[in-house]
Amino acid sequence: MTRFFLPLIFAFTACSVFAQKNIARIDSLNFKGEALYANDIEQSIAVSTKALKLAKEAEYQSGEAFAYMNLAVANDIKGNSAVATSYFHQAIRLFELEKDEENLSYCYSQLGVCYFSQYQYENADFYYRKAIELCKKNNLEIDLADVLVNQGITFTYQNKPKAAEANFLEAIKIYKRKDYPEGLGAAYNSLAKIYYDERDLHKAITYFEKSAANFKEYRSDFNLISSYNGTANCYIDLKDYQKAEEYALKSLKLSQQTGAMEREVFVHETLSRIYFALGDYKKAYESLNAYTVLSDTIFTQEKSDALAEMQARFEVKEIKLKQQAEQENHQLQLIILLAIIFIVVVVSLLLFFLFRNKKRINALLEQKYMMTQANLEQKEFMMAEVHHRVKNNLQIISAILDLQSRELKDPESIQLIDASMNRINAISMIHQKLYQSENIRAVQIGPYLAELVNDLVTHFKREVNKEIYLNSECDNLNLDIETALPIGLIVAELVMNSCKYAFDKQENPQISLSLKMHDDKLVLIVADNGNGKSNINEGTHFGAKLIRSMARKLKAEFSETSSERGLRTELVITKYNLLS
Repeated sequence: MTRFFLPLIFAFTACSVFAQKNIARIDSLNFKGEALYANDIEQSIAVSTKALKLAKEAEYQSGEAFAYMNLAVANDIKGNSAVATSYFHQAIRLFELEKDEENLSYCYSQLGVCYFSQYQYENADFYYRKAIELCKKNNLEIDLADVLVNQGITFTYQNKPKAAEANFLEAIKIYKRKDYPEGLGAAYNSLAKIYYDERDLHKAITYFEKSAANFKEYRSDFNLISSYNGTANCYIDLKDYQKAEEYALKSLKLSQQTGAMEREVFVHETLSRIYFALGDYKKAYESLNAYTVLSDTIFTQEKSDALAEMQARFEVKEIKLKQQAEQENHQLQLIILLAIIFIVVVVSLLLFFLFRNKKRINALLEQKYMMTQANLEQKEFMMAEVHHRVKNNLQIISAILDLQSRELKDPESIQLIDASMNRINAISMIHQKLYQSENIRAVQIGPYLAELVNDLVTHFKREVNKEIYLNSECDNLNLDIETALPIGLIVAELVMNSCKYAFDKQENPQISLSLKMHDDKLVLIVADNGNGKSNINEGTHFGAKLIRSMARKLKAEFSETSSERGLRTELVITKYNLLS
């Protein structure tokens, strides 16, 4: 009896030791994958994929969650935002099952970064807040500082510089209090960008250099790209193009070594500005072309992943339909056999045959319907890509105009080119909204106008050297491009006129924007508290002609009210297409 049990005990012990070794190997691979994505993205993805496979085979849920998290971060760095988002949600689901709140908070924070890279700032802020809540609950101070830095970066893109600066300064306090210098680099880098936006270039360079020194010390090549590129932009504005080129080339080399395609895009844009300023137009064109090609590559890769996923789902359903057809043929053979044996039930079997035949026809019709739906979805993706390419081409035109304006000396010529760039931006933003929207035929006019006016106000407040306050109240209507584009151009012209001519003597300039439905008509109102002067109705300059032309296209009744309190322009639009 003892001899019988000894082999069983030995086998059980061996299995336990093997399982422990396998888990240890999975943990080792996950740690290696995490260490690699700062310097070697492809190797990090390969190691994490292997760890994920082993974790699934061993049913090691925690190891599986870590592998998903590493794959998500690596793919986000590489520029595969759609793939990264999917991996993050998988990791979050598993960490929630494990009740691992520390790693769950990290996943929330990194998912926020992923949404940020897709320009979905509200989604990013939502997950940052969830991460902050968990960090405070579990007293994870260093993780809290990391999230504050990420949220602060999002604030800068939402035009909230004071909130962003407060986040960065609070993060720096935590890092210093907890004696964690590794985190200071990101905070210094983000503060430098705020000072750059405020045109305090020497202070910006100081903080970029602090962040670069920190990133080099801790071998964070991915983040070092941003520090070098930011320094290059500062030197461009200081007209020290030799130093600008030196830092931009360092940034380009690192981005290519680490495989960080999204950051390489911005480096090429910086280099095009430098070479144009130096008069090396060949290199400027090459850099601008590289910027366009990389932008299209990142966009096409994400769309290809989505199309591949859709095709995979369709093929699975097609296999099921074939299996169902084979099963029906087998049942039909049984019915024929029973018909030969049981003549009495021939009529019943015939009816049953007709019923099954009808069912097969319905299945074939359903299959054709699914194929039609797949074709329609593919066309939707292609239309979205067309809008994306149009938007990219408009951006290239705008960039060329911007570069050309830097060579001009005549203020009137510079002002004309600047106005043209603002009009191009209004058109470009329409196409951007269309390809980012789930409904590529409709423009959400409320968010579009708010973003357009905010961009214009941000641009002009540097010229007037005053804070321009904006009040926007627009119904969230879905309009087609034939309606949205004229409205956007009219609003852009009216806001530009206010910013340029209305606030010479106004200490607290304000612009109000409203678009409401009233009695089956669209009522557009743009008002300011400036000097109340306007010449749109009688003006002969291009802007006035453009407003009158767009108003005629919309069959709009145009009126202006001028007073000491400012200028109020109202258009009652009767020709528009409202989409669901």
